[in-house]
Amino acid sequence: MESQRRETEEGYLRKFIPLCVVEFFFFFAYVMGLYIATEYGHDKFRATLFPNQTKLNTTDNSLCNTDTTSEEYKDEQKVQKIVSEWSVYISLAQGIPLLFSSLVFSPLSDSIGRKMFLFIGGAGVCVKEILMTLAIAYNWNVYLFIPFTFIEGCCGSWVALLAVTFSMMSDISSGQSRSFLIAAISFVLGVGFSVGSFVPGYTISAFGYTYSMAIACGICFVSVIGICLVPETLAPTSHSTLQFRFLDYFKEIIQFYIKKDDSSGDSKRWKYIISLSAFCFVMLGRLGSSAFELLYLIDSPFCFNPIKISVFQTLKSVLSEVVILIGIKLLQKWFRDETIALIGTISSVAFYILFGTAPSEYYLYIASVVGSFGMSSIPMIRAVMSKMTPVDKQGTLFGSIAIVENICNLSGAVLGGAIYSTTVSFYRGMAYLILAGFLGIAFVLLLILVVFGHEWRQRDNYQRIPETSRRKTCDDEIYSVF
Repeated sequence: MESQRRETEEGYLRKFIPLCVVEFFFFFAYVMGLYIATEYGHDKFRATLFPNQTKLNTTDNSLCNTDTTSEEYKDEQKVQKIVSEWSVYISLAQGIPLLFSSLVFSPLSDSIGRKMFLFIGGAGVCVKEILMTLAIAYNWNVYLFIPFTFIEGCCGSWVALLAVTFSMMSDISSGQSRSFLIAAISFVLGVGFSVGSFVPGYTISAFGYTYSMAIACGICFVSVIGICLVPETLAPTSHSTLQFRFLDYFKEIIQFYIKKDDSSGDSKRWKYIISLSAFCFVMLGRLGSSAFELLYLIDSPFCFNPIKISVFQTLKSVLSEVVILIGIKLLQKWFRDETIALIGTISSVAFYILFGTAPSEYYLYIASVVGSFGMSSIPMIRAVMSKMTPVDKQGTLFGSIAIVENICNLSGAVLGGAIYSTTVSFYRGMAYLILAGFLGIAFVLLLILVVFGHEWRQRDNYQRIPETSRRKTCDDEIYSVF
């Protein structure tokens, strides 16, 4: 118990609990706003192209036609194509500035404090949702959502906010306690995401788009006010003069993967590169579908209305969280991390194939069950890389992973939207099958890691990190999911 107490600073709960509350409301508002904006965009474009087919701000029923030879069906494909292209522009507006802001804010928080960048990230999303509320209420051009999202990207959005959040966990904890706090706050984020995907369908049906977005904006404002009440976690003695060393930072990351050094050994370079490549293809596959999944569910043969979308997405998310939480614990008794990541990738490939070829709603639920373990590959790949990295290189390692994650967040959404826009007119599920191919590449890379990594593991047995304390600290980072 004494050792456990030393792993957290005194009074850490006064910082941790308010931060959990802030994170819950932030992700609740962020995901809710995302769903509302996508569904509003779909209805807005449909109303513009075919004004006699729909009525904005009321959507209890789906206006989907399952007859593929009808004019209404062909019209819907035109709407889907335009909305997909619009979504690509929004993803670019968020992702391009986010690549820079997320990389700038996190290092700067080491010098001037964490709280400031939490506030900037939350405020950016709040401003975006205020402007979107006004745009919906006064029927502004829907393409104005693009510069609104650009503001969010410049402020760092959820990417910078998460990076700073996990830095705050490092400020107030160490050892096994840090692992527990990271796992706990990751669970809070998952709950916020699930609630944020569940609520929009009901609010849109009950109040329409304007008030629904206003509710999301109000929830986000609550999270921003909460940030003001979260105590700063960076000790005053850790504050330093700003030093912009970004070129040196990038150089260090590149050398981490290509240059031989005594602490990690040249024999591991191939394993680092394969692991990061597998991580990249998994993220591209998982993030790519986020650009068009709502559109896929709205259209025939599923014809989901907003309430049905909310229920389905929430059930899928909650099921995945529970299965991963239990499944990883059970499988670690018999399998190495590489093998668990491989199993998770197989689950994802099966999900995408079943989802893309589903002829009816029933198959979507089967696909969700089959693919519920898919996201486990992400923390397991992190675990593989962290366990073979010495403690003084952990920051460089996770910095490189963050860069790849940001790039995948941008390119995955753009790629997924572009693929769906191109293929929706002749086969709607083709985008899922193509993304399954990306996950198939990740499967091959992980298979190489499992087959050839076993011999390396037996020979070196991770002994290049000599101190027991170092091995323990490396293990503490394995469940950093985001």
